[in-house]
Amino acid sequence: MSARGTDPEMAAIKSFLAANGGPGILTADVGMLRAMLSSMSPQGGPDMFAVEDREIGGVPVRVYRPGESVPGTIILYHGGGWVLGSVADYDHFARSLAQRTGCRVVSVEYRLAPENPFPAAVEDAWAVLSAIDADGPLFVMGDSAGGNLSAVVAQMARDQGAPKLDGQILIYPSVAGDADSAAMHAFVPSTMKREEIAAFFDLYVPAPQDRSDIRFAPLLGRLDGLPPALLVVAGDDLAADEGNRYADALAQAGVPVTLHEEPDAFHAFLTLFPDTQAASRSRQAIDAFIANRLQ
Repeated sequence: MSARGTDPEMAAIKSFLAANGGPGILTADVGMLRAMLSSMSPQGGPDMFAVEDREIGGVPVRVYRPGESVPGTIILYHGGGWVLGSVADYDHFARSLAQRTGCRVVSVEYRLAPENPFPAAVEDAWAVLSAIDADGPLFVMGDSAGGNLSAVVAQMARDQGAPKLDGQILIYPSVAGDADSAAMHAFVPSTMKREEIAAFFDLYVPAPQDRSDIRFAPLLGRLDGLPPALLVVAGDDLAADEGNRYADALAQAGVPVTLHEEPDAFHAFLTLFPDTQAASRSRQAIDAFIANRLQ
């Protein structure tokens, strides 16, 4: 892990993005942004023993099996502010995850806002988890909005008493539900600025009174009795503060927590820039967390 401001790969990407900025959530319609994310998402990936598009709990999923037998199952919730992203956009990420860990990966096509606002995404995320037929240890995993959904359904599984989760992997998750906190005004990041976060919140949770609902702000929920957690945070990301706070709160509640920080990385680095050293280090942390719980 590098010290803040010393990662040349991240610096070069930030300079490129600053010089070649495209449309964003404040200036473009949702359809254009969905198409743009699809065009930016890495393609290809390792061949699988089997890839199947089906439904689990009435929700479309894509199931990746790297081999005939698998040691565990990872339910993957993609990022995109609950507004963007798809199973197809995360195909490369899911294939790589399955190949590295040996696990079956179930990538979830949950409903998106604004067509389907809160709590539609939570309902779909829970429908898949509650209906899953797990092969061995079971994990939930997601980045950004997907990290939010992973944290939320982990709390729901504890409250329902099933299914038993062996781990939750939260990659720069949104967990506090507040786009106007002091931390959100602390600095201006390279990507995903405060105003953009607020715009995604407005599309997903248009009713302000719903933003204290623990299904949107899991940091406000009861945290004891949850499965072991890995949090991956990026220093140049406004979500880092709440990710760190969630890690601290989980630890204080007696939950085993591993925190991996990339001080110079920015939001979405892991999925959009997988060839960087920061992404490689983060994948190693994820793989080690899973491997330790497959034994």
